[in-house]
Amino acid sequence: MGESNTYQELIDFGNKLLITSNLEEGLPLISDYLRNITGAMRCSIFIHNKDNDTLWTVLATGIERIEISTDQGIVGHVFHTEEAVIENNVENNPYFLRDVDKESGYKTINMITCPIYNSRKELIGVLQLINKPDGFRESDLQFLTLFTNFISSFIELEPYYPRVNT
Repeated sequence: MGESNTYQELIDFGNKLLITSNLEEGLPLISDYLRNITGAMRCSIFIHNKDNDTLWTVLATGIERIEISTDQGIVGHVFHTEEAVIENNVENNPYFLRDVDKESGYKTINMITCPIYNSRKELIGVLQLINKPDGFRESDLQFLTLFTNFISSFIELEPYYPRVNT
């Protein structure tokens, strides 16, 4: 990930996100921006459902909604440990949840997964990027950590956005 224009692009992205009027409009901006800036093929944002202790996707590029228990997968591991994970060979990770790949037909090779906190520093979810052609690096994690702080307010305010009628 080149750093020359990264921060200017983040400012430009932030300006676009500020003028969105609802979550449904803002989430694709988040996904497109992250995939463009990092080179990842897919992006997912998992939010914690306290009622049934699951993580579900409010955003999942190229796949329908995913819902898993907080004790499943790398996402669940990151949720419980609150420590980000760079995994450039998911097949070697004991937490990798192969069932999602089986159900979707998609082949996950590598991923980076980072916790998302609200304004009260409470864990609310996990952001995950998948399949960067040359693998994820520490610089990707540094940027993703900054980015999750940047978008957490947008996600946290979701109950206050106007609903889009579909």
